[in-house]
Amino acid sequence: MNETTATVSEYKIGHTTYMVKTTFNPAFRENLSDILKRLIIRDCEDFLGESRQEQDKQAV
Repeated sequence: MNETTATVSEYKIGHTTYMVKTTFNPAFRENLSDILKRLIIRDCEDFLGESRQEQDKQAV
C-alpha cells in the first residue's frame, strides 16, 4: 500500500496568495534531505561551471 503524505502551505506575495501542495511518497528511495542535498550540489556545480567559463574567457 503506497500512501503519500501531503502538506499545504500558503504564501502571500503582494496581493496574491499562493496555495502550494507538497506531496512526498514514503516508498520513494530518497528522503527530503537527500533530494535537497542533490539539488544544492547540482546548483553549485552549475554556478562554478559558469564562473570558470568566464575566467577562461578573461584569460584569453
